[in-house]
Amino acid sequence: MNCRQARLLFSAYLEAELQPEARAEFEAHLKTCPDCSRLLEATRALEPEWSRLPELEPPAGLLQQLYLIPETAAAKKADQKSRFSGWKFWLSPAFQPALASLTVVLVVFSLLSFTTPGRSLKKAAALELRRTYSLAQKTLVKAGVLKDKLDGYRENFMASLEAMNIKQDKK
Repeated sequence: MNCRQARLLFSAYLEAELQPEARAEFEAHLKTCPDCSRLLEATRALEPEWSRLPELEPPAGLLQQLYLIPETAAAKKADQKSRFSGWKFWLSPAFQPALASLTVVLVVFSLLSFTTPGRSLKKAAALELRRTYSLAQKTLVKAGVLKDKLDGYRENFMASLEAMNIKQDKK
């Protein structure tokens, strides 16, 4: 049991409402925790003061209002849902900047997509992409040719070394 759990049981312990197992666990915690022990003693010292406090009966209207809290909360939640789903919410002043920026984005998108300048921009981008791809392809071909030449030079060099070793062995 930690201190937080023990402090939640102070009232039940002082009023002898704890089950035997919980009481034993609580008392074991008090033996090992000086902070909780001091706090319990301070709470016990206040007990005579509590007995002098007058008991108050809550007004009948208060209890009625407390019983209505869940119903009121459910009604507010339903009201919030309906408030966010109506067209008045989306046209409220808070959303006007967002709607204006969305309108600008849609206009620019439609101009780029459905007008001649937009199509020519797409064509220019596609042409540049093809040129870049073609250049990359040419570079790969040159690299392949260069690799083939280097492989040929390596084979000639290795053949020359073998021929030199054979001539030296014969001498």
